[in-house]
Amino acid sequence: MPATVAAAHLESCAAALADATIADADDIAVIVPVLARAQRQLAVALNKISGHAVGGQPHSPPALGETIESTELSAVLAAASDAAAATAEALEEALPLLGDVEDDDTRS
Repeated sequence: MPATVAAAHLESCAAALADATIADADDIAVIVPVLARAQRQLAVALNKISGHAVGGQPHSPPALGETIESTELSAVLAAASDAAAATAEALEEALPLLGDVEDDDTRS
């Protein structure tokens, strides 16, 4: 799948999730682990894209054909990758709590 199509699909799915109805704790217990994995993949994708911003060499000094703008773009994308990884870590910290959410559900 072309990267542009995957990015558009990601945007559409995120918008759908933002508008979705979260019915109960069971939904949360299913959604949070998926979001954690998705954030990990987003971090990988952003890191990969940051490398392409400077001709395939992430965090390299400016070389022939590279511009200050491309290295600055690479740095911004690398920072976004780090932020996505930090978000994944935060979500992963919540995973043990999800069992507690399910255990407290008295509707079953």
